[in-house]
Amino acid sequence: QAAPESSPGVAAVHRMGLGPIQRAAMVVKCLQIALTMGLCMPSGGQDVSDACRSPEDTQLPCSRMKDVVADGVPLEGEAAALLQHGIRGSGRLGGGLGGGAGRQAAERLGWLTAGLPFKEAAVIRSPFTLTMSTVQLCAPGRGKSGEETCWFTRAYGAQNADTEIAVSVPGPTILVKPGETLDITLQNDLRWPDPECGALNLGFCRANTTNLHTHGLHVSAQYNFQDDVFVHVMPGEHHTYKIDLPAYHMGGTHWYHPHSHHSAAVQAGGGSFGAIIVEDPKGALPKEFEDMEEKVVMISLIDGSLIINANGVFGQPLLERMAMGHLWRSHGRSVNFPDIAVLVNGLYKPKMTIEDNNKWYRFRIVYGTVELVLSIFPWFSKHSTCEMQLLAKDGVYLHEAPRFVDRLYFAPGNRVDIAIRCKCVGKPPCSSHLVSAARRPEATPDETRAEVNRDLDAFEKLGEAEHHRAAAPGTGPLAGIEEATCEQDLLHFHIRAPAAAHHTVSLPLFAVHRPCNLVDLRRVPVPPPNQGRIELMNPIDFRFQYAHQLTGGEAQGWQMKSMNEGPLARLNVGEVYQWYLRGPEGSENDRNGISIHPFHMHVNHFQIVSLEDLGGDSNFYKVGDWADTLMHGSGQAMIKSQTDAFIGSQIFHCHLLDHEDAGMMAHFKVGGKEGAWWHAARLVDPTCYRDLHGVGFKILHHPFHLKVPPMFVPSKPGSNCHVACADHGGCQGSVPLGTGKEFQGVLRMMGVACSSVTESADEHAPSMLHGGACIQRKAAAATGHCGMMAKGVIRFCRCGGM
Repeated sequence: QAAPESSPGVAAVHRMGLGPIQRAAMVVKCLQIALTMGLCMPSGGQDVSDACRSPEDTQLPCSRMKDVVADGVPLEGEAAALLQHGIRGSGRLGGGLGGGAGRQAAERLGWLTAGLPFKEAAVIRSPFTLTMSTVQLCAPGRGKSGEETCWFTRAYGAQNADTEIAVSVPGPTILVKPGETLDITLQNDLRWPDPECGALNLGFCRANTTNLHTHGLHVSAQYNFQDDVFVHVMPGEHHTYKIDLPAYHMGGTHWYHPHSHHSAAVQAGGGSFGAIIVEDPKGALPKEFEDMEEKVVMISLIDGSLIINANGVFGQPLLERMAMGHLWRSHGRSVNFPDIAVLVNGLYKPKMTIEDNNKWYRFRIVYGTVELVLSIFPWFSKHSTCEMQLLAKDGVYLHEAPRFVDRLYFAPGNRVDIAIRCKCVGKPPCSSHLVSAARRPEATPDETRAEVNRDLDAFEKLGEAEHHRAAAPGTGPLAGIEEATCEQDLLHFHIRAPAAAHHTVSLPLFAVHRPCNLVDLRRVPVPPPNQGRIELMNPIDFRFQYAHQLTGGEAQGWQMKSMNEGPLARLNVGEVYQWYLRGPEGSENDRNGISIHPFHMHVNHFQIVSLEDLGGDSNFYKVGDWADTLMHGSGQAMIKSQTDAFIGSQIFHCHLLDHEDAGMMAHFKVGGKEGAWWHAARLVDPTCYRDLHGVGFKILHHPFHLKVPPMFVPSKPGSNCHVACADHGGCQGSVPLGTGKEFQGVLRMMGVACSSVTESADEHAPSMLHGGACIQRKAAAATGHCGMMAKGVIRFCRCGGM
């Protein structure tokens, strides 16, 4: 109206012909882009190519938004209030910013508001549109001013004919049945600019280009409408996926996230993810499990640091800056706060109400992150106890379930299904907690309530960054892992009196009928042409190497930078392969490999056939279990997998996604006839199925029926015990033998004749040298490392028993 025409910004608004309310909303919208998201500086700053657009597509340069306020556009009443409170208001953001709901979104996410009621994400079924957009988060104020910090991050919303789901962290939970097609239109509502990687860039760029990966699904990656991570959806564009699940797909817990190379970490780490539940067909599980009340528990992180911590972890604002993105900013500057907070379904330490009296719940837990590890256990309390029974890992049922565990381990991308029950020692109500910590604190039944509360108070303080970042890996399978363990009180249980009696005191032991692509491969011999070694290189050389043999030979590899790099090997569809995961060959790398990089493989799960027992693993890691993502303190593992049904590229990469973006990704090229499968699977397991008609289970009357009995197996000269034990239940190390008589008994069992027997504390003993001299380890010496080898030495390997 009476604004000075000398202000280009005001003149542009005036020329749009908008009314006062519309004009104020337009100004607020551009201010939210220009100031809150840092596309323009609040004073000075450089012009950028981005611009706000009116409904009439009139451009309003962001570099002039400050002038609109500075020159004082005369707005009154509702319009003035909207302008004054717009940045902190609850109006929807329009245009390319997507549908985040401002402060309402922050309240919905419950950022650092502990104790809000547990709430699951909304669910949706195909077909639907999945929208990549933005949502606002806010952190409470610090220091004298106490002013909170708000910023925007990328997240998903969804819509189909029946449902519209607002943009939130996490995104909606997708439900699908075996044999169905996931018909998903991915709409990218992010905006330009979207800078390419420069010559000196470390691999982070194109922050607003996206795609979709269905992590854990056994589906094709061959065509651009399937789970093809070579697809790139630019800002403002859309792409339709039609992902066909085989009729024999096992029911399980999986998740989805972006996988556009060079922006996977900044997008998935910022909040773009959600759960996928492949539903179990009727009759697939015993009734006790089929009727269990389920809870989907999506665990994620908020890392607001602008620095690289001592463990080499990149905070989310730093990743955003390195990717040349424009989010994770407040008032023109990158946010920078020291906290790492673990969220459960987007909530901070939420409270879940569960029933006492032996009621079991099924928790489907997804660790949807790109950094750090979790070690989860129920906190001991004098007034309550909790019990966990393991059902499945990474969406694949155990060969025999359930299995008692007292701790759960998660690397980024892992999923775990458990049955859990809690009960009060006295009369309900009472409380308990799920916590993550590197080491489990000692607790005794006679501990006083004050002592329990003191320990819980210590966990309440674990929201501070120095506790998270300084957490040293604990004992057992976390020993030697370089990624720090998050320490935080995760989920509070309010245990109340039951609404009805529950009579299931114990759970039956059972074995599901398995699809033929997931039969037990532990005793299946793999011919040498189908064997290979995958070497996970150490930082800062983020790449894989591959050798066409388990030990020895030359391994070759390269970083994946352009997505045009060739495959590390060519495979045939419908066969079994055996791969040795480790660091580069050499004793200095014997404990590296998967202790530094969580190994993730697309399309096909793999079975662990040898994994060193580091002790204190709480029954969680067992030879014979299946996974698609593996991290372990031993640094090495032997795995077997089928190349079932699908041809094309089979991607594998480090699931610290900043490593993947930096180039630590590779692929095999699978050739042959689409749909081919390994028919010998029916010889291994006659009950295995290729359609839904074979679904079912068997009740087991005693445990460990699949356990491979312990045995001693000699290795080949210069090889190691992972290789020797690959078909014999996995390596247990070179166990010291207490007496010469015991040692001679082992030698006779193996049919070995020694020219002489000596004692030694050598790492490789018990072993045999060329010439027939046998070396017995002294009883006091430590157990030999499964992956160690020495030229000209035959190891006597203790296999099986796990």
